[in-house]
Amino acid sequence: MPAHVIVLATPRPERAEDAAKYSQAVQPLLAAAGARPLLRGPVSETIAGVGGAATGMVLEFPDLVAAADFFAQDAYQSLVGLRDDSFARMEIHIVG
Repeated sequence: MPAHVIVLATPRPERAEDAAKYSQAVQPLLAAAGARPLLRGPVSETIAGVGGAATGMVLEFPDLVAAADFFAQDAYQSLVGLRDDSFARMEIHIVG
């Protein structure tokens, strides 16, 4: 059964180049994991909860194990510092 990952992110304006590097580095890892993007776009309105995310994304993984393994893999873990430094907000939720 597919699992979905929901990402809410806001890049730091002064680190936009690094945020782009993170995003580019993640793309081949997602492809190798069998993930496919279902939706990506600007957050136009927050109805409930804490607002402030600039972008929302939904990714589909083959299953929960594939989603969890994606984030646990060494190649992704090596990008966590860049991710955390480049984004003022980064929420990643696995739904499945």
